[in-house]
Amino acid sequence: MECIVVHYSEIGLKGRNRGFFENMLISNIRQSLKEFAPIVERLSGRIMIDYDPDDRKEIEKRLQRISGISSFSFALAAERDIEDIKSAIDRLATGKVKSFAISTFRGDKTFRHKSQEMNVMLGDYVNEKYGWKVNLTNPDRTFFVEISRKHVFIFTEKIRGPGGLPVGSSGKLVSLISGGIDSPVAAYEMFKRGCPIVFVHFHNWGTDKEVVRDKVESLVKVLSKHQPRTVLYMVPFEELQKSIIAHVPSKYRIIVYRRVMFGIAGMIARKEKALGFVTGDSVGQVASQTLENIYCIYAMAQLPVFTPIAGSNKEDIVAKAKEIGTYDISILPYSDCCSFLVDKHPETRAKLEVIEKVESPIDIEALSRNALEHTEILKF
Repeated sequence: MECIVVHYSEIGLKGRNRGFFENMLISNIRQSLKEFAPIVERLSGRIMIDYDPDDRKEIEKRLQRISGISSFSFALAAERDIEDIKSAIDRLATGKVKSFAISTFRGDKTFRHKSQEMNVMLGDYVNEKYGWKVNLTNPDRTFFVEISRKHVFIFTEKIRGPGGLPVGSSGKLVSLISGGIDSPVAAYEMFKRGCPIVFVHFHNWGTDKEVVRDKVESLVKVLSKHQPRTVLYMVPFEELQKSIIAHVPSKYRIIVYRRVMFGIAGMIARKEKALGFVTGDSVGQVASQTLENIYCIYAMAQLPVFTPIAGSNKEDIVAKAKEIGTYDISILPYSDCCSFLVDKHPETRAKLEVIEKVESPIDIEALSRNALEHTEILKF
């Protein structure tokens, strides 16, 4: 029987709560593969999925996006019988191979042969039948043999998953997503900590309405593949910007822009019952991300702010964006409302009392509520 064996790592450390995390992972797998109607079965430390080989490529892509999966393998399920295990190995012993290894994991300790005994027994079989040499350090092919209480799984490849925890096992967050490279990567990193994410984008349409809209929607659609349900709030920011420009010196505007965004995002967080924010801030990368300015901006947030890429190099962030499929969208040109009429030399060491003073003439609460009334909510 052909099947998929799903492995997890961090979930296995959860002790008495392990069942909760396993159930969440199984639910997410079923949701992602629902059109294939798979049978998903929990085993001891493993999850088994039946599948149609014709669907293999699409299923592989989807499993690689599910947080909580450390790796998975397309396997053959054999009976707990040596001859049946050998027959499965024969089916996988194809192609040009000169060296091999056997790696047995005896998950069920009641199985009559220990792992090393299985390695020797099956190794002798392959060597005698195919003439391949044993190479335990750098083999052309490794036959993985995993023994469970019901089946023995044999496979030759482990496909890496995201790892971490399944989405839905931790609290909900609100992501302030721009059209840049960093914020999608930050959201992805929090998916791996089990957090479902609601996305919020602030826009000043100007002349690029369709360009901006298409870009942000495209980014969120890519990220939506990592969680069962996704919501995007598209918040109009033009009236707030006009008021900020009228009252706030240009060197402080980017800080006030972002403070106001946190205020509005806080209203959305309360509506969505979210427990915090996630941003793509990376310390020192741009003027608004000095520690002094971050302090002033986050002072407006009434919930914890998570910054999973705060200490990352730009090269690492770009590499991760390429890996998760957001980079090519993020580098498309568009008008970022945060850059609108900002000083060429913005303040880098702002003081909170100064920022609160320059923004005090603005009726931020009234303008924020008006923006929310005209916010568009999209679901994916």
